[in-house]
Amino acid sequence: MSEFIQQKTEGPIATVTLSRPAQRNAINYDMWLELGKVAQRLADDHDVHCVVFCGAGEDFSSGADIKDFPAHRYDSKSARSYAAAFEGALDLIEGLPQPTISMVRGYCVGGGLELATCTDIRVAAERSKFGVPVSRIGIVAGFKEVRRMVNIMGPGASAYLLMSGRLIGHEEALQARLVTLTVHESRLEAETYRLAGEIASGAPLSHGGHKTIIRKVLNDPGLRTLTPSELALQFDIFNSSDFLEGVRAFGEKRPPKFAGH
Repeated sequence: MSEFIQQKTEGPIATVTLSRPAQRNAINYDMWLELGKVAQRLADDHDVHCVVFCGAGEDFSSGADIKDFPAHRYDSKSARSYAAAFEGALDLIEGLPQPTISMVRGYCVGGGLELATCTDIRVAAERSKFGVPVSRIGIVAGFKEVRRMVNIMGPGASAYLLMSGRLIGHEEALQARLVTLTVHESRLEAETYRLAGEIASGAPLSHGGHKTIIRKVLNDPGLRTLTPSELALQFDIFNSSDFLEGVRAFGEKRPPKFAGH
């Protein structure tokens, strides 16, 4: 585990922390590689039912570390290699079977915002700042990163952030649907983990199924390419032990104990 990427698990909730507070948690090349490894491990951990991503100190992340560019991102060839680490990590985070939450305070900018858009839910503290000012250094956000932004905010708000280079506050981010909810900074951690606990108490098969269905709807809104095996997802779940447990627990007026199968 990198000293700059920390993971801890308490019960069914895992927390992944970007830990370079003196650099506003700027993410360097090695951190992208480590984030990918952490995501791969979490994907195989069936005891984890929800994952929270956050930054140490006062910020979520100021983005990719520009000081890293002379060694890893200085021309088109090196940029492709860098993208393998950067986009690879984001793809793995987006593909996690567990529900994911970004707990955002302070700066959530550039690659930090692109990381946050890979998670299912974004909870932001008041006075948080969001933006993708890549035009200020003469580069473009990648196709996958822009696709995620457009899926969340739509093309207009995405173009506004990308082309203006401005940083927006929590109210604008909420209005643009970039964040799911905002809370006072003093309640950020409590509210985020309360939500994570509620999610973790749900059925893992339901959560995984919903993530699959949401991705399908985004990629094919008309569901014209829906395959028989994909359609079966919403029906095969009725054969699961968790479905039987959920119905039994409801009848017995007790919290269900889902096993994920």
